[in-house]
Amino acid sequence: MNQQLRVNQLDVTDLERIHLIVAFVLVAEEMSFAKAAAIANVSPSTLSRKVSKLEDLLGTRLLERTTRRVVFTDLGAIYFRHCREILDRLKEADDVIESYHSEPQGLLRVSFPVAFGHLELSGIIADFIATYPKVKVEANYTDRFVDILEEGYNAVVRIGSLPDSSLVARKIGTNHKYLVASPDYLEEHGTPQSPADLARHDCLCFSRYAKAGTNWQFRRGEQIEAVHVTGDFRSDSSEAIFEAAQHGAGIAIIAKYICSDAIEQGKLVTVLPDWTVWPETNFYVCYASNKHLLPKTRALSDFLVQRLRGKLR
Repeated sequence: MNQQLRVNQLDVTDLERIHLIVAFVLVAEEMSFAKAAAIANVSPSTLSRKVSKLEDLLGTRLLERTTRRVVFTDLGAIYFRHCREILDRLKEADDVIESYHSEPQGLLRVSFPVAFGHLELSGIIADFIATYPKVKVEANYTDRFVDILEEGYNAVVRIGSLPDSSLVARKIGTNHKYLVASPDYLEEHGTPQSPADLARHDCLCFSRYAKAGTNWQFRRGEQIEAVHVTGDFRSDSSEAIFEAAQHGAGIAIIAKYICSDAIEQGKLVTVLPDWTVWPETNFYVCYASNKHLLPKTRALSDFLVQRLRGKLR
């Protein structure tokens, strides 16, 4: 019964016990309450009370005290060696944390949208690794909405209008989008002259957003027009929609970073050039908090902003 009580006492006092152990080790290393008290800037009686309380918790005497000296008991010497190892491990743990805060290093888990990640970020990440050789990057490409905390990511790149969130979001650029179609499609079906005309065309819709995928909005000055569109092809892949548009399957809204080369090469033509796809959206790098932000996460955030903000205006 007494042994069970003692175990329960140790469990309850774990948080306090570390302070008692530090006091015991300090006294044991100096073999003097007075010298240890001077080092700790406390009174000898304070240290004496802490060591006595530790002995009471353990149910054994650790140090023999006389007016002239302090010596170990047999169990005290054994306990001291273990406590010294514990405090050494704590110091090593502190050193690891300090080193991680001194420079970018360790595994960096990030999530990127598929098309944007492949077309714009893969090369940048290669340069990032070359710049920070102590960082190892695990990059996952997905268009689903990942949970940073639940899934253990250090950072994610997101596109759109961000909902209210506890995450820190740094804008890294504007996601310009164009309304486009192939020359062959427009030659066969005619060119829309207003947003309302799109209701009579084959439109290629992004299926991941059920409502926004078929309800398109456009802005010209202060005028905003919305139109419900339909078509024979829908996909959750912006790259698949891009390919379908180039092959004449219909009219599509496609991000500039995906389709700008095709427009320059004449494979796609902008439709309703006087109208802007609305609402405007942005690119963000998101992470959990600015407080105690790891250098590797901060370095990635700064790197993306530096490399992309000018390019994605």
